[in-house]
Amino acid sequence: MNCVKSIRTNPVPSDVFLKTTKLYYQMGKNDYYENLFDSNYDFISKNVADEDAYAFFKVFFSEYKITESRYRTLLLDSTVPKNNAEQLYKNLVYIFRHVKGRTVEPFLLTVTEINDLVKTLFSGVKSSEKIKYRNFKKTTHSLLAKESSSMREKLEQLLQEFDKLYKDEIYEPLILHVNLIVDFMNMEIYTGSRNDLIGILVLYILMVQEGFIVCNYVSFFSKVHLYKDELDLALAKCKFQWSEGLSELIPLVRFLIKIYTELYVDLSNKARDFEYESKLEISKSDYVENTIMKLDDVFAKDQIRERHPLISDSTINRTLKRLQEEGKIRPLGKGRSAKWIKLIKTEKKMNFQEQLHLNLGDNNNE
Repeated sequence: MNCVKSIRTNPVPSDVFLKTTKLYYQMGKNDYYENLFDSNYDFISKNVADEDAYAFFKVFFSEYKITESRYRTLLLDSTVPKNNAEQLYKNLVYIFRHVKGRTVEPFLLTVTEINDLVKTLFSGVKSSEKIKYRNFKKTTHSLLAKESSSMREKLEQLLQEFDKLYKDEIYEPLILHVNLIVDFMNMEIYTGSRNDLIGILVLYILMVQEGFIVCNYVSFFSKVHLYKDELDLALAKCKFQWSEGLSELIPLVRFLIKIYTELYVDLSNKARDFEYESKLEISKSDYVENTIMKLDDVFAKDQIRERHPLISDSTINRTLKRLQEEGKIRPLGKGRSAKWIKLIKTEKKMNFQEQLHLNLGDNNNE
């Protein structure tokens, strides 16, 4: 509990204070975003949850290999995992979808809740991958006898200390929670080497509940995946000299502020596009058709989804089916990854060089 105990003596750098202030300004738009996306929340949050599960797996379970097509298949409830890697991925999908649910009870920062989260993460995984509370030796009244105690007791003490500071309401929530998680990771509450990912997952859930609702609309871990090396470096600094009470927390705080700030920029752009599409007089299906006609002669469904992340799969599928029935396109192959080919020619846009050589008439006839 070195970080939580010493939080009173650790000053916050001025740049962190200023960046945090700007971040909270962006969070002031939370109500606007929630109202704007309210009718589409279930669709958006499910897609974001799936993106988070994919990116989290890439960041923290990089030793496991799953093919891209299999990742998509595992999103289906009916798909049965074949090995540890697939089971872990299915568990992550369940967790991220669950925490974003509208009617889900808040995550309580208790030993039981954390342990339930860990059990869910490793549910159905072979015993070699499971983790449990680490034991440590503590001396009894006897000079010779020693007894083993579980780190569960240490976790209880850490959470109690944190709860007192939290109720004081004098510490910035993000910084306070980072202190908690750094202690959690360095105390090695659980056996094995998975304390880092458990700590980051708990931090992610808690910060959403603290008001960082941007994570419900834009994938947090997809952004983290882009800066994985920075995360690894920040975590390494948090561990260095932790036992002496000299752990560096600010690099991790700066990293998180950077991630959340970029996410709010992405969300602002997403809201702008959503408002634009919602005001269009043409139907969403016509809008998708217009996009298809601008794609190459051979295209994939993912290309449409990239351009219209807020239009449901059912609308895209319905448009593809309609265009197929009208004889405008046909599928190349079968399955979710199959491509499509256009059967009608669309006007090709000329590039800059072609426009320069455009024949505007015979000058000799002047």
